[in-house]
Amino acid sequence: MTELLNRFTRSLLSAVLLVSVVLSTGGCGVALVTAATVLTIDVVRDRREPRTYWDDNKAEMDIRRAVANADDIDDKNVSVTIWNGIVLLTGEVPSQRNIDTILDIAKSHNHSRQVINRIELAGRTNLTSRANDSWLTARVKTAIAASGTLDATKLKVVTERANVYLMGLVTTAEATAAVDIVRTVPGVVRVIKVFEYI
Repeated sequence: MTELLNRFTRSLLSAVLLVSVVLSTGGCGVALVTAATVLTIDVVRDRREPRTYWDDNKAEMDIRRAVANADDIDDKNVSVTIWNGIVLLTGEVPSQRNIDTILDIAKSHNHSRQVINRIELAGRTNLTSRANDSWLTARVKTAIAASGTLDATKLKVVTERANVYLMGLVTTAEATAAVDIVRTVPGVVRVIKVFEYI
């Protein structure tokens, strides 16, 4: 209970500081205040430490930027998702050399504890397939939230070619419940657990 209160206090202080800065600079204050409030709620409900939450998001941006800027990676369609230092790579590239380069980038980041490679050796998926993946992700999140048995904010959902990857710090019971829920969502081809158990 004390740890949760400390996390909430730290997150609240960060949000208050951000709101103060926004209000003093004017401009798009309302949007930033809303974003700061959502971020604070997200951090408080997350099972990761606030520092880990921040480091995951920063590492995700760093690795995405490095992959995007790599000149020797052709026609890339790669997603990078990080949860508690575990890096999940999904998407498609046309050559094994590209996959190896992306893996090297992900593994070399100082925040990466483990890299899970699910990049397909294939051409880029079409817009319809990517739209379907986005739609499935939304449906999965809605199904989890509507179940009443799980807190959807404690899970990360990534969909690639109708395969749904589930990430988060969960109990065994929560993992089982999440997989059972996701399997009932129409259009889901496969559920892949990338959980860490608590």
